[in-house]
Amino acid sequence: MKLDHNCIRAILLYSEEQLGLDEDLSWLPLDLEDYCDALPKYSQQVIAYTLYLLDEAGYVDAHVINADGGICDISVYRLTYSGHEFIDTIRSNKIWGRIASAVSTIGSASLPIIQELASHYAIELLKQQ
Repeated sequence: MKLDHNCIRAILLYSEEQLGLDEDLSWLPLDLEDYCDALPKYSQQVIAYTLYLLDEAGYVDAHVINADGGICDISVYRLTYSGHEFIDTIRSNKIWGRIASAVSTIGSASLPIIQELASHYAIELLKQQ
């Protein structure tokens, strides 16, 4: 299964917007169904796979429930510091467009490379101001 960079961005932006703490400082998690409802452009399989890898990469803190050799459910509790750093570098639609264009010319890129590109483009934009 191929990792969809647009899905990564959509999941992280949605997570940042929705995740938080209640009055008792308990986490208010999102589950797989929440993501599927909010991001209908992506299939349940793509969202589950992306969430699983974002947890594995340390961008989100999630609890994956496995059953019968597959994913039963995923609950995301919070973005990690790395997740916040990454989303801050790719938040801008202008920067994301440049990244997508650059990545399409080479075929693929890892998340650290995408983050490096985003930082580079952000510095360029700041210098132009």
